[in-house]
Amino acid sequence: MAQDTAPVISGSFADLCAASSEQPSKLWKISSRLDPASWRSRIVCDLSSPSRPILHITVHPGDAPDQSVGDAPTERVEIQIKKQIIKFDRPIWYHFAFRLEAPWQGIGNRTVIHQVKQNIPTEETKPLGICQSANPLFKIEAIPSATGADFVAKVRGTTDCNAGRSKIICGPWHLNVGDWNDVNVMLKPSLQEGESALQVYLNGRSCDIAYTGRLGYLDHGVRDENGHPFIDTQPRFGIYRDALPDVVQSIDFADIQFWSADPSGDPTWSKQTASSK
Repeated sequence: MAQDTAPVISGSFADLCAASSEQPSKLWKISSRLDPASWRSRIVCDLSSPSRPILHITVHPGDAPDQSVGDAPTERVEIQIKKQIIKFDRPIWYHFAFRLEAPWQGIGNRTVIHQVKQNIPTEETKPLGICQSANPLFKIEAIPSATGADFVAKVRGTTDCNAGRSKIICGPWHLNVGDWNDVNVMLKPSLQEGESALQVYLNGRSCDIAYTGRLGYLDHGVRDENGHPFIDTQPRFGIYRDALPDVVQSIDFADIQFWSADPSGDPTWSKQTASSK
């Protein structure tokens, strides 16, 4: 039986909501292209409940705009863990809760609410280099639909920066706008085919695929100072979407926790996986 395991990181929002460009959060990064003057209106904490502090994230048209060569223009408001907790060939377990705020508009629009990425260096992407811009090795989308939203989990891993496409391992599963949802992830990314391990649960329901294929880029992904591949975009939470003129979207997050060992004995984790399938 698994022993009780304390989280290696609890995703506190306390210093994030007091962050400024002069006094940044010690735990979180904020989207680098987002104007610091907008931080307080886009990232808001509700700390009134000590048992469940809530982070309210809102994206407006034009927030942190970006457009890679050949891609649609995008906008985002995201937070990212500063500590390198996800590494190749090492398992990590984590949990987060989210709630979509009505109206969740933009039917069919790509809308990412969580991602982990091994980027490709800018000088190696087009037009300077040969590669397309990098896609996340793991991401979760909440795609607006006519009846609410669709939960979709996708992965990508390849030996060639221009080969392969994202693969769906979960969904599309219906989400009710306004309801809380719990996500559990067990992730061990590997650049070797067959060596990864990824399991995703939504409200206790496990994905149909326990993914074991390659995750990340073997050829042109970022390297550390010793030349070893590493995951430079640690877990991000928020909204990253294809640009939507005149559409404002908001999402709430709570209960973000990470474990470096099997957390089956922790109620935050185990209550969500007990009803799997």
